[in-house]
Amino acid sequence: MSVKPPTALPTVLRAVRAVQTILAIGSAVIIVVSTVADVVLRYGFGRPIHGAYDIVECLLVLLVFNGLSLVFLDRGHIVIDLVDHLCGPRLQRALSRFGDLASVAALGLMLWAMIDPAMQAYGYGDRKIELGLKVWIVWAFAFAGTAGATLCAVFMAWVGERGR
Repeated sequence: MSVKPPTALPTVLRAVRAVQTILAIGSAVIIVVSTVADVVLRYGFGRPIHGAYDIVECLLVLLVFNGLSLVFLDRGHIVIDLVDHLCGPRLQRALSRFGDLASVAALGLMLWAMIDPAMQAYGYGDRKIELGLKVWIVWAFAFAGTAGATLCAVFMAWVGERGR
């Protein structure tokens, strides 16, 4: 079943998409550049980049959690059409709506599951090994990205067939 993203997004969601797109793309570029530079400097000159592992690890958080919103707004998630060809259009819409609601529930569960480890990282003052960056800052970016993705998923579930 092929579905189209909504054509008109509210201003807030356009802003969320713009910010999260910039963060995700910027993170991907820095990950690639820092990894290539680290490999070249490490094996070519014996001078690795201090903190390259921590940089990549932290930026992967930005990339993944900020990229989620883009997937929801573009309806770009993986869809497996096992029974769609056996169902009529009404049941297909119901299955699609169920998928939207399941996505919102999964993101809510993710947010809830992130609370305890984030609070522990903050309470214990955990830091990244090489850079000394406080781990709760990474968790804050993960929360913000997931919150943006949840907002986008709720919108897509709300518009349902009207946005397709």
